[in-house]
Amino acid sequence: MTSPATSAVPASTLYLWRQRTLYLGQIGRLTPLSHGAHTLWFGLDDHISLTVDGQTFSARSYLIPAGITFCADARGKRIGCCFLDPLGKDLRFHVPAMTAQSCGVYRDSRQEADQLEILCALHEGQAEAAQAYARLQGLIFPGDAERVAGFEADARIDRVVELIRSDPADNLSNEALAEQVGLSGDRLQRLFKQTTGIPIRRYRLWHRLFVTSSMMAMGSTLTDAALAAGFSDSSHLTHVFKSMLGMSPSAVLRGSRQVRILLGGDN
Repeated sequence: MTSPATSAVPASTLYLWRQRTLYLGQIGRLTPLSHGAHTLWFGLDDHISLTVDGQTFSARSYLIPAGITFCADARGKRIGCCFLDPLGKDLRFHVPAMTAQSCGVYRDSRQEADQLEILCALHEGQAEAAQAYARLQGLIFPGDAERVAGFEADARIDRVVELIRSDPADNLSNEALAEQVGLSGDRLQRLFKQTTGIPIRRYRLWHRLFVTSSMMAMGSTLTDAALAAGFSDSSHLTHVFKSMLGMSPSAVLRGSRQVRILLGGDN
């Protein structure tokens, strides 16, 4: 007698947009990591265990500011991990919606039920990048023209981010970047960290991970993508990947049969 058919688990999906990234799929326990971006974490099927500064929490939704070191364990179940915009608009959008805060991490979103519903629907429906982005606006990402209380865009930091993005392999010094926006190197470094939550160097590495993932989505090998993005070699990429994402790049990017990598437009 044959066993009853079971529903196939949808492939994990990595959406890459210009300012934001979203991973939907299964994941196990992660080694200690510190994201280079503000992030939203959702347990699509169950609670996620999160440990920060020796304290462990259990929740279905978290808002984790950039630079905080933590461990996460979803016990092999599905998660949604949203890497938010670097300039802080998304962070300001979500802080008022979270109901608890400990060790610098927010949890238990008031919009959790709706957020979980849309993320599960996107994963199970295998939505394309443009469709997914449109459905997430106003719930996971603020609308492009939406005003967010407490957020004021800083054109100088926006310009520095654009310079870093324009050539990720170029190691422009803080002084060279600062000269472009009329600041001293020290002043820019302080202002950049105040705005984004991380130093310029760490944001540069974070963007290189984005470029590497995008190139692999277009068919590049891991080594070629790493070199083009500005990493010295694939070992350098692996070290940065593990420190920022808690896993090796092969666990996410090489399993092309298990992970769909979708590129969005200039959102």
